[in-house]
Amino acid sequence: MQSLIPMRRDLRIRSCTECRRRKQKCKPSLDPSGTCANCLKRYPPVACVKLQLDGRLKPNRRSFSLQYQVQVINNNEQPLESPKRFGGPIADMNAANIIPIEPNPQNAQLFYYYLQRLTPLIVTLDGINTPPLHYTSILPLLMNCPLQPKIGILEAAQFQQIFWQQPGLAESRRMIALKGEIIAQINEFISKDFDKTYQEVIQSVLHLALLDYYWGDKTSVMAHIHGLKDMIVLRGGVHALHNPLVTQLIILFDFEIACGYEQAPCIIQSEDLTVFTASQCPETCETPLFESGTPFAAVLERFSLPLALTDILDDVRLLTSSIANLSSIKREQENPYSHNEDNNAISSHAFRIYQATAAIPPIPLDLPLTPYTPRADLIHEVLRTAVLIYTSAISSRLPISTVCTPVLRQQVYGAALEFNLTNWKSIPGLLVWVLFVCSPGSGQDALGRLLRTHKTLAAVYVGMKDFGFALECLRNFLRVQQWIAEGSNVGLRVEGDLYNQIV
Repeated sequence: MQSLIPMRRDLRIRSCTECRRRKQKCKPSLDPSGTCANCLKRYPPVACVKLQLDGRLKPNRRSFSLQYQVQVINNNEQPLESPKRFGGPIADMNAANIIPIEPNPQNAQLFYYYLQRLTPLIVTLDGINTPPLHYTSILPLLMNCPLQPKIGILEAAQFQQIFWQQPGLAESRRMIALKGEIIAQINEFISKDFDKTYQEVIQSVLHLALLDYYWGDKTSVMAHIHGLKDMIVLRGGVHALHNPLVTQLIILFDFEIACGYEQAPCIIQSEDLTVFTASQCPETCETPLFESGTPFAAVLERFSLPLALTDILDDVRLLTSSIANLSSIKREQENPYSHNEDNNAISSHAFRIYQATAAIPPIPLDLPLTPYTPRADLIHEVLRTAVLIYTSAISSRLPISTVCTPVLRQQVYGAALEFNLTNWKSIPGLLVWVLFVCSPGSGQDALGRLLRTHKTLAAVYVGMKDFGFALECLRNFLRVQQWIAEGSNVGLRVEGDLYNQIV
C-alpha cells in the first residue's frame, strides 16, 4: 500500500508580498481577508497583499468603519457612476458629489484620522465625550464643502508630523501636490461662478489659512487672509455669508492672527462686532482676560495652589480690566496729562505684581516631565511663569514676543502639555490666557507649531461654549498688546489708529 505523503503548503499563500519583500515572518490575521500584524504597524500604511492559488494578487485592505456615517448629496442627485470600492469613508466621500479623493491606503488612513480624531477636538478639546453638537453642526458644515475631504487629509498629515514626529509627512511630494490641487480647484470655483460657490470657497481658504498658521508660514497666512477679506467685502460683509458658524470662526481666527502676530485684525471692522456681547463669564471659564466676581482661589481649589498665587491671578485680571477700560476711552476726549498718569499707574501696578510673583519660590520640576509629575506642581509653574511674562511685558511696555524667550516658552508649554488637556478642560479660560501669552514670537520649530495648534483649539473650544465671551477675551488681550505697543520703542510696526477702529 502506497503511503500518503502530506502536501507541503505553499507559504506564499500565507505570507503577504510586503513581508516577503522585507524578509519578515508574516503574522496573518485570524480574519482571512484581514491585514497581517506586521502591516498593521507599518507607516505610512501599505497594501497587505497575498497570493491566491492561481497566482493572482489578493489585496487585504482594511475598511475604516465610522460610528457615524456622513452622507453628502447635493440636490438629491445621485452620481452617474459609482467609483471603485476602496472601503470606509473614502468610498463614501467619492460616492457623493464632491471633489474625488485618490483611493490609496495613505489617504484612507489620513482621512479616517481626520474624521475620528481631529474634528471632535473642536468641541471637546481632548477628544473625550464628544457632544451632539459635533454631529449636528460641525460635521455637516465640514462635509458639505466639496474640498473638505482633501483639506482634511492635508490637515491630518500636518497633525501627524507635528504630534507623532513623522518627519517629512506633510512636506512629501504627495501632500504638496494635494495642496496644489486644492488651490487650483479654489481658483476654478472663483473664476466660474463665485456667487454660487462663495461659501465653499471662503470656508476652504479659511481652513488653508489655519493650517499655514499652525505651520508658521506667515507669508502664506497673510496672503490667505487678504484674499478672504476681498471675498467677504465682495459678498457685502462677514454677516452676509448666511452661515453664523463660519462667521464666528472667521472673527475668532482674525483676532487670533492679530494676537499671535501682534498686529491689527485684517478682516473684521468695528461694526461687525456690535451684535456680539458678553455679559458674564461662563462657569469654569474664569480667565485673567475677562472681569468676573469669582476669585481664582475658588476656581483652582482642587489643585491646592498657594493663596498668594491665586490672589496674584485676581490682581492680573484687574490689571487687564484697567488696560481694557483705558483703551476704550476716545483719544480726543482725554487729557494728555491724565492719560500719562493712568499709564504710569498701570505700569507700576504691573511691576508690583511681577515682584510679588517673583517672590513666590519656584517648584523645581524633574526633567523630563512624566505623567507622574504632581499636577499641582505643574499648574503652579505654568501660571507663575505666565504671570511673570505677562506683567513683565506690561510694566516695561515691551512686546510679549520680546519678553517671552524660547526658554520661557518651552518651560511654560512643556508643563502645560504635561498637565494634560483633560485637566485643562475644567479651566479652559486659564488655558487660553496661558497659550496666548506664550504664542507671540513662536517660530516654525516643533514647539511653535504645537503651541499655535493647541492655542487655536482652546480658543475655538471656548468660543463654542460662549462666542461673545471668547471674542471679548481676545479683544482684551489685543487691547493689552495695543497699550504696550503705544509705549514701545522697539520698532513694532503697529498702527495705533487701526487698532482703535477694532478694539
